[in-house]
Amino acid sequence: MAVFDSVIEDVAGRFGLDGKAGPLVHEVVQLMTGLPGGIGGFLEKFTSAGFGAEVGSWLGKTNGVVLTGPQVEQALGSTVIDGIAGRLGLSGRGVSTAMGYLAPKLIGQLTPGGVIPSGIPAAVSSFLGATAPVASRQTAPHRVEHVAPVGSTVIPDAPHLGRWLIPLLAGLGILGLLWYLLSGTPPAPVVTAPAPAVTVPAPGATAPPAAPIPAMRARLALSDDNGIITYAGTVHDEATRASILDSLQAVFGADKIKGDIAVDANAGPAPWLVDLRTTFEYLKTPGVQAVFEGNALRVGGLIGEADRDRILGSLRTALGPGLAFGALTDTVGDLVTGVTSKTEAALAALRPGFSTTDLLGILNQSIINFPTGGTEIPAISKALLQQAAVSLKQLPPGTVVEIGGHTDSTGDAAANMLLSQQRAEAVRAELVQDGVDPSMLVVKGYGSAKPLASNDTVEGRFANRRIEYRVVNP
Repeated sequence: MAVFDSVIEDVAGRFGLDGKAGPLVHEVVQLMTGLPGGIGGFLEKFTSAGFGAEVGSWLGKTNGVVLTGPQVEQALGSTVIDGIAGRLGLSGRGVSTAMGYLAPKLIGQLTPGGVIPSGIPAAVSSFLGATAPVASRQTAPHRVEHVAPVGSTVIPDAPHLGRWLIPLLAGLGILGLLWYLLSGTPPAPVVTAPAPAVTVPAPGATAPPAAPIPAMRARLALSDDNGIITYAGTVHDEATRASILDSLQAVFGADKIKGDIAVDANAGPAPWLVDLRTTFEYLKTPGVQAVFEGNALRVGGLIGEADRDRILGSLRTALGPGLAFGALTDTVGDLVTGVTSKTEAALAALRPGFSTTDLLGILNQSIINFPTGGTEIPAISKALLQQAAVSLKQLPPGTVVEIGGHTDSTGDAAANMLLSQQRAEAVRAELVQDGVDPSMLVVKGYGSAKPLASNDTVEGRFANRRIEYRVVNP
């Protein structure tokens, strides 16, 4: 009970919930344990929604990756969120935002050692067995302020920032594949099927031979996060596993690799073992991901097309024609496209008389994916800025908006400061070209001084490379 008391106290102060914090935690714990599969079933919903990497950071830890409100709604569905909100007299967005913070805390406490319990822990039964206070319904939804994740900076007159960026966070889903390989396919619900019909051969006939068990493909997945290699896979025998580990240690160093490789006699051959050390040398690029499966090798991740094509070309030469080579899904491109479409739709839905806070809140959800070390605005973002300019021109006279440029912490701090300033200036120039009064736009480069997320991960660094908008005094 003490565990839940501390969580209730934390969430009450963090989100201003006061007496509704207890009922909210009660609702969340009940949801976690009441779904088919219990806690495992709850986690499966997030894994299936593309947040496998985030779920992996929750197990056995109390500092797991916090999700945003939209991410929680994506995993659990608006019906579940609205139901909890209605019972507690809170706003749906307030509930989902608080749940994004609560889920990692609670799961970390309920999975000691990183092990998902098969039943309901005694502490949970005791907590749920107690009579939970029911918050009185309100005629008007209680407004819950959005609270930025730990490490972020809250800027006045702007709502929660980057709430579509961090889904890299991880809807980036970039490390979801690695989580799948590390943990295996999540357990499916047990279904009792009818016994198969047995055909008895006629007298004197020979029974047909049993169908051979098809071999699974040997597989290996790697992700390079600034020199730290996360790996996972399944191979046929211990000798193959040892060979892969030896090559990883020789190329990257024993202190720079983490993960596990399973041994399964059903796994097929691994033709990519031909010259694995040379292969790993070509993959030494921050942000790269590679998946070896059967006789195929795919490369992608948070790298540019030029880097990806260069790596694939080198690997073709090193490994020869016996393998099929290809690109992993363009996760970043898909994310940017999806977020841009949502931002454009939100801009189009603005009603006459919208507030400056409403507009800047929408713009702060957008992503401008500048080229590495560059300031050129991609075409998809130019189209978005043209639409944004139409709305900016409708703000009250005298409004001054700061365009802030931000980078991750990689590289020289002075160079990052200059780059962030230049990117902010590029956005301002585009908006002025689209008709916005130059006097209402100012720029400032912050470099890496104000991160939204940890710079220790690929997703965090991607989230930190951003443009932010806020109102400033003229």
